Amino acid sequence: MIQTADGGYLIGGEVWPWRGDRTYGIFKVDSNGAVVWNVTGRRGDDRISSVAQTTMGTIVAVSSSSTSGSRILLFDPAGNLLDRDVQDVEADGILQSVVGTFDGGIAVAGTAGRDFLVLKRDADLTEEWRKTYGTDDKDSANIIIQASDGGYLVSGTIHLPNRNGSDVWLLRLDSSGDLIRDATLGSPSQSNTVVFMSEAPGGGCTVIYTNVTLEEVVFDREGNVLEERALNASAPIIKTADGGYVSGTVTYRSSSRFLILADQVGVPHIMKHNADGLPEWDTELNSTFKLMGSAVSVIQAADGRYVLLVNRHNYPKEPRTEPA
Repeated sequence: MIQTADGGYLIGGEVWPWRGDRTYGIFKVDSNGAVVWNVTGRRGDDRISSVAQTTMGTIVAVSSSSTSGSRILLFDPAGNLLDRDVQDVEADGILQSVVGTFDGGIAVAGTAGRDFLVLKRDADLTEEWRKTYGTDDKDSANIIIQASDGGYLVSGTIHLPNRNGSDVWLLRLDSSGDLIRDATLGSPSQSNTVVFMSEAPGGGCTVIYTNVTLEEVVFDREGNVLEERALNASAPIIKTADGGYVSGTVTYRSSSRFLILADQVGVPHIMKHNADGLPEWDTELNSTFKLMGSAVSVIQAADGRYVLLVNRHNYPKEPRTEPA
């Protein structure tokens, strides 16, 4: 989920109806949450993993499918697909993150084979460069942002020798995609994943990743660690404009989460912690569901408000049947 230039929001994911084919879905909602338009893909299309809007207004989504390959999809602000015959971007890879760039283009990160993949397109959405980084051992990028100097910060996972889990791998690239420096984070026996990344004051980098708990690490511009702390919060999580944190979760009012319990009720929460990581408030949202749910994304809007996106699943009104 991202906020658009008009104050509304774009949500990308998948549509999985009780009947019908599973496809990608993109929803545009206004600043009050009302649906403006939505588009869905064709049979065999996989979910949207990331959405962005360029400074020219074009909506860009990255999608990966076992049948269609990894693709970059382009839409106008009204949700019309601009290129019906989009070609595969990476046949043996997965695209995970897209961001609009200062020059009106986009940068995309994901996986090519077993390495990090980063590619850049200009304002005409013509590819400028494409580069890979890694150890050829299940390395995968999942977040890319553009830094204030025009370069890029990329995060993902890397599998290093003699370690049971995956480590966080952080790259700082220049504007041409050349590697300036890198760093790894994580515990030897854990599978560590970045859940938030932003540019820190002074051109550094802030990363929050899953370890035994959520861990935050702040680097300066040269890659030196300035601060480390454990956070008593859950993902999704963001750093807020005041230096604090906002996270989302779903709690259950029954004592057990077995789905056979008819009285189970899921309730989404959004929580704020201050810059020291101490709780400020916990708001229970006016929405419940009886089956299961998960908090997916949280952002801070331009006006300072917070927006939480939650997957909500209820018991269907009619049984699900397989197509003939």
